[in-house]
Amino acid sequence: MTTLRKLTRRAFLASVGLTGIAAGGLILTGKHTGLQNRLHQQFHKPPEKLYLFIQIGTDNRVTLVCHRVEMGQGVRTSLPMILADELEADWSLVDVVQAPGDAAYGNQYTAGSRSVFMGYELLRQLGATARTMLEQAAASVWSVSADECVARGHRVEHAASGQSLSYGELAELAAKLPIPPVSQVRLKNPAEFRYIGKAIPSVDSTDIVQGQAQYTSDITLPDMLYAVVEHAPVIGARLQSLDDSAARKVPGVVDVLVLPVQDFPMAFKPLHGVAVVATSSWAALQGRKQLRCTWSDSQYSNRGSDQLQADLVERIKTPGDVLRRQGDPDAALASAAQVIDATYLQPYLAHAPMEPPVAVADVRWNSCRLWVSSQDPQNVRHEIASLLNIPLHNVEINVPLLGGGFGRKAKGDFCAQAALIAAHMGVPVKLFWSREDDIRFGYYHAMSVMHLRAGLDADKRITSWILRAAYPSIQSLYTLGANKPSRGEIDLGANGCLFTIPNTQAEVHSADEAARIGWFRSVASIQYGFAHNCFADEIASARGLDPFANLLSLIGDDRIIDPAELQMDYPHQQQHPIDTARFKRVLRRVVEGSGYHAREANAGWGLAVHFTFPTSTAAATKVRIDGKRLIVEEVHVAIDCGQVVNMDSVKAQLEGSVIFALAFALSGRIDILQGQVQQTNFHDYPLLRINQCPKIFTYVEESHLPPSGVGEPAVPVIAPSLANAIHAATGKRFRQLPLNAYFEV
Repeated sequence: MTTLRKLTRRAFLASVGLTGIAAGGLILTGKHTGLQNRLHQQFHKPPEKLYLFIQIGTDNRVTLVCHRVEMGQGVRTSLPMILADELEADWSLVDVVQAPGDAAYGNQYTAGSRSVFMGYELLRQLGATARTMLEQAAASVWSVSADECVARGHRVEHAASGQSLSYGELAELAAKLPIPPVSQVRLKNPAEFRYIGKAIPSVDSTDIVQGQAQYTSDITLPDMLYAVVEHAPVIGARLQSLDDSAARKVPGVVDVLVLPVQDFPMAFKPLHGVAVVATSSWAALQGRKQLRCTWSDSQYSNRGSDQLQADLVERIKTPGDVLRRQGDPDAALASAAQVIDATYLQPYLAHAPMEPPVAVADVRWNSCRLWVSSQDPQNVRHEIASLLNIPLHNVEINVPLLGGGFGRKAKGDFCAQAALIAAHMGVPVKLFWSREDDIRFGYYHAMSVMHLRAGLDADKRITSWILRAAYPSIQSLYTLGANKPSRGEIDLGANGCLFTIPNTQAEVHSADEAARIGWFRSVASIQYGFAHNCFADEIASARGLDPFANLLSLIGDDRIIDPAELQMDYPHQQQHPIDTARFKRVLRRVVEGSGYHAREANAGWGLAVHFTFPTSTAAATKVRIDGKRLIVEEVHVAIDCGQVVNMDSVKAQLEGSVIFALAFALSGRIDILQGQVQQTNFHDYPLLRINQCPKIFTYVEESHLPPSGVGEPAVPVIAPSLANAIHAATGKRFRQLPLNAYFEV
């Protein structure tokens, strides 16, 4: 076997027989991709941001760059739409290209439903700036004032003379002009939008449907080898012995390597294991089957999800650490005419993107090129530079389409594995995880136990609301002993109900993790949305109110909530105020759009509403019970996300959120026994099947307020609206997910 270690520059030179070369005698530079050359070769260093995002050719075609990562959410269409609209470009003459991972493009971290949310104003400014420069160029040709020239539909027109010039005819002249200051650039008003707010098909849809879209899995390079890793069965365990003799005899197997041991905290480090490198993926997989490994124990070896959850159920009965307090909830509870309490449980969940982790690395002396399925290419770039001890500017990150991500591919552990193996082999290597690898060794959404208590006065008004939360924290990835939900996790979910209750308290309990915890689509909002909305439904029963009327009562009057009142860190209040009117509006929309008020035997409707990322979303779900079978018939989901950019993408993301959330609500469960994940593939960690999918109806509130998140906000309302619908149909409460423990789904 061969053990891989981090190499110093001198050790690397020694390994390739170059130690006799003086320090300055061998100069190799990183090679840019063709895309990078096209974007950078004509610009000064550092390049102006405008030129990085917009290129106009003399052939009249416009190339717009998408700086965020496309993983099915539509950013390769929606972000260029913003540029094209302000540019007044003809969409049929627009080409969209993907930016490499490079700090020149600003924040490229594609997570948290922030791509349009964070990029909208900047991209509008860039598009409008380019439009202004084209108008100025035309004005200089015609010797008129730039105020008399108007860009419209890929041309600049001068109404007084009837003259016009195409963008291609003006491109070279416009490129020579200085970039105007922001104060001289006029943004459109919404009435002038050509594309923003409309439904435009994805620029990738044709290639995807025809099988021509390129994912990292499709990348092949000359002399490329394939690698898979036999991971330690428990995170943190170490290889004690290895017999690789049978593996090396498998036709096509080239080498067997031991990846470095990693200590806690794990963060995004490449997992320890044994890599099999071969001339084909099949040979690599067959070689892996022949490995004979023994492993040490780990600090996770005595941890199991069932026992940890049972411990949390007991712990949650006692007071926890108070992270937020308003009024005197204990006194209000003590004087309450009626006290209601309930505990809600959710298991560990796996991301299970359709494309498991994969990366292609080509590492040469002092440089590295990668093609990676990563949501965070710049972080991968920094990690690789540090791991291989090479200059950052010699690390090139290319990002093909991602076959799903959901937060899993925000972690670059598999990219680092690929780089380590390629550095040793000296030829390009495609490192791929099988479906079993992905299910068993990923980063998981934390299991949770949530306990709520509410006090009602003699008039059935809610006077006290206490939330206790216990779940492993994402901070455990980075900090030893971080075993309690962080304030940020509380802020993300606990404040999502926007209920007007005079005495409230949020508490947390410690909870040890049994696996690597990671961001999952909607993150902590999942457990908070489930607990808050199911508990609100229980309160409706106690108050004798219809659940819709009860939710409106809990939310209270229309008002803008001061974040200080919620004792939360919320930097978005100016652009995205916490507005209960918008919150109630989406709730009314699903009630009015659905058959919520109708009553049928063995059927029921459930409601849920939540605020996160920072968007208001509501759902109304209808179920039918046929004996032991649970049938989800309809889901109506409404969103107020401010200004919509691509209506087609927004509706698609709402539909995808419903399918994603139904999958884990009905049957998503990761069990851990003695530190080992028990599920392995879709037979025991099933996704939603087509026959399980309900009719989905989407409603998008019209708004010209700044855009907010779309990809995640609908996820937290699906499971609670489903559970509440089951109660409406059966009269029974089901407080633990997944629901296939009680029904045939």
